[in-house]
Amino acid sequence: WGAGAELLVGAGGFMIMGMNHGWQRLLGVGVAALLMAGSHAFAQVEYELGPDGFEAVRQPAPGSPAGALQAARSALAGGDAARAERLASDWLEANPYHPLRAEAMVLRGDAQVAQGNYYLSLFDYERVCREYPGSPAFVVALERELEVARIFTNGTKRKVWGMRWLSAEAEAEELYIRIQERAPGGKLAETAGIELADWYYKDREMWLSSEMYDVFLENNPNSLWASHAMQRRAESHMARFKGPKFDATGLLEAERHLVTFQKAFPVDADRAGAAELMERIDDSLAEKDLIAARWYESQQKMVSAKFMYRRVAEGYPRSAAARKAAARLAELGERIDLGALGEGAGPARPGLSGGGEPTVRRTDWEDGQPAERPALPDRRATEDLPVVTPGRQGKEE
Repeated sequence: WGAGAELLVGAGGFMIMGMNHGWQRLLGVGVAALLMAGSHAFAQVEYELGPDGFEAVRQPAPGSPAGALQAARSALAGGDAARAERLASDWLEANPYHPLRAEAMVLRGDAQVAQGNYYLSLFDYERVCREYPGSPAFVVALERELEVARIFTNGTKRKVWGMRWLSAEAEAEELYIRIQERAPGGKLAETAGIELADWYYKDREMWLSSEMYDVFLENNPNSLWASHAMQRRAESHMARFKGPKFDATGLLEAERHLVTFQKAFPVDADRAGAAELMERIDDSLAEKDLIAARWYESQQKMVSAKFMYRRVAEGYPRSAAARKAAARLAELGERIDLGALGEGAGPARPGLSGGGEPTVRRTDWEDGQPAERPALPDRRATEDLPVVTPGRQGKEE
């Protein structure tokens, strides 16, 4: 019916244009009736709930293309995935222009998944996404790709020469990103975004996880996962801090995001122990400044050394580093009352406002109009997903 219907419509159009009004109406009604009959042939089995349960009220004719495709669906539902794949492949070869081709490709991909050929199934799903973006099968193909990405991130490897030993994490990463690009603003994109960020977090890719949580919050500011993403974003930045002898950017970013988290979700932040995390950040920053003060002293730069000791004592009066700094200042002839300082305002170090809270820039989630962020860099050297050409079916290596 696929090619035949198209030729009929084309030929009918030229014939109708050359006829008088009466014949145009007659032939037009005939063509419409013929196409309606064809559309019924395309339909799948439909069921209605009757007194004895669900009953089939309409099903395609056994000899029609829709009937042949229904036979492949029945084989897959019955557990014979290999036969379903074979029937779907035969159907696609015999019906190169049929309106149900996208559904047939999804069906063949499902049959591959049922046989454990997850990578091979992507050839069909990707072809549907690229060639049939306006069909109902497009969303179904994206859902299937999301499931395959989950399978790969859970540790399943690709088959090579019949054995699973090749990592498929790069393919999973690419799938998560493509789903967000192809269905922006939808639930599928939201799910793919948070799952990709959580996978980076679980895989200890803290730089990527912090960036991905930023992207997720920018794209989904009202998501039910916003609180979770804010907490993980701050923790990711904290994990990037390697120690007091290294750069403290991760700690400062973590502190800034913790303040945003506390303002947006105070109950969740309290439950997550945000206040305790802030104290840990203060202790680490105080230890870093204490190391700097000792270095200045070792270089006989006493003015700078005393300045840094005072900065530690006055900026972090409740920390262990502050007690060490105060003791050293006492040896150098200066006395600081840590008890009095501890009752005052919060830390007064670079990057903080006068009230002791980190300066929050307009790139934060709560500001509503975050600035444009750079695209995620490639985490690994990845091979691209299958580039499908019409009429060719990919094969496992």
